[in-house]
Amino acid sequence: MIRRVVGMLLGAALLLVAGTCSAADMRFVDAQGYTGYYVDASSVTYESTAACNATIAVIKADKNRMFRYTMHFDRGKGVYQIYASEVLAYDTKTVLSQSGAENVTHPYSGFSPMKTIVDFIYDELPHGELPPPAAPEVAAE
Repeated sequence: MIRRVVGMLLGAALLLVAGTCSAADMRFVDAQGYTGYYVDASSVTYESTAACNATIAVIKADKNRMFRYTMHFDRGKGVYQIYASEVLAYDTKTVLSQSGAENVTHPYSGFSPMKTIVDFIYDELPHGELPPPAAPEVAAE
């Protein structure tokens, strides 16, 4: 019963996300409890076989909140950085707050929702041939 209610709430959240992002192609990635994770497939840009940018949404159905992030992921280093974020009330689509880029990168673990999102982007979304990995930086002598 609870799973059905959570599924309906997350389904409603996806419809709202799709309506909120007019050109978005929101894809469900995973859920944990009342929280659902989505990737806007139309926003994904690949910098290399290990780095990409994407817009993701985190829906907290029990809190009536959607957190939308524009992010950079570095799969090779296991880190992400937030370029922009918004908090919305997902039932009304009202933007409650916005913020810009963070100057720090955040690591993610093997069991993190961010790793699940990155794996989904690279393993589940069609992307054709990816750009080669960036050349390693050479330290100045």
